[in-house]
Amino acid sequence: TLPTMESGEAGRHPVSPDGIQDDVTFNLVILSLTEGLSLCGLLGNGVVLWLLSSNVYGNPYAVYLLDVACADLIFLGCHMVAVIPDLLRGRLDFPVLVQSSLATLRFFCYLVGLSLLAAVSVEQCLATLFPAWYPCRRPRHLTTCVCALAWALGLLLHLLLSGACTQLFGEPSHRVCRTLWLVAAALLAALCCAMCGASLLLLLRVERGPPRPQPRGFSALVLLAVLLFLFCGLPFGIYWLCRNLHWHIPRSFYHFSFLTAGLHSAAKPAAYFCLGSARGRRPREPLRLVLRRALGDEGGAGRREGDLPPGPRGRDRL
Repeated sequence: TLPTMESGEAGRHPVSPDGIQDDVTFNLVILSLTEGLSLCGLLGNGVVLWLLSSNVYGNPYAVYLLDVACADLIFLGCHMVAVIPDLLRGRLDFPVLVQSSLATLRFFCYLVGLSLLAAVSVEQCLATLFPAWYPCRRPRHLTTCVCALAWALGLLLHLLLSGACTQLFGEPSHRVCRTLWLVAAALLAALCCAMCGASLLLLLRVERGPPRPQPRGFSALVLLAVLLFLFCGLPFGIYWLCRNLHWHIPRSFYHFSFLTAGLHSAAKPAAYFCLGSARGRRPREPLRLVLRRALGDEGGAGRREGDLPPGPRGRDRL
């Protein structure tokens, strides 16, 4: 048996004859909702990707959102494909290699998105705690380097897991595979601690700090993204690690984690546009303007595309 989590997990659990019909119906409802949420998430993240790609370096925080949208787009695409065997149980089944590849690719994108969320939380916390010092001391290409590092480390872990836990590069090694999943678990825990600690400091600063005349749009966006991950994204990571490390986890947690993972990636674009929609403005604003306001670019409507936004002074422009 391969040590990597496979698709079609629901079909492998035995059920009693009395409850099999209810169990199948429940699974189909949950998986159908997962597919619907994933489709909406693909559209939403595609719109974010398209809106940010034309002027991504006008605001360094936009680089984070662009990479997060890209990771979510790949994740949701794999997510939709991976649950098809469960929806069509008994009619369609993917080869083991395809199941394993989808599993590790989803975890790769999941880990990249978490790394970027942790990075933007820490950076926004520093910018809020040290508004005079941080913009001056911040390295010029910090955002670009952090995003590149997140993708590189995630890709390295993905290749190592694919080589040790699947037959993609040869015979799998159970011992090395378990070690790598323990490293992934430690990395996931470290990123969650950094993200939660930075968000807690940010929340305390925003709530107890001196009042500011400017809206705190991006701080609210970061805090909302962290809450979305803790309540919707974290169950997927917990199940993934427990399944591959052979730790006990309730059977019902499988489809629940899939549903919340789709909700997590699909809700982020909606959160961007909801927080960027200002009250009292005209009802049909361009989506690009709404997204820029969510990034804290309050003066974006009255400036040229090349002008520097507030915040970290746009030092990441290339």
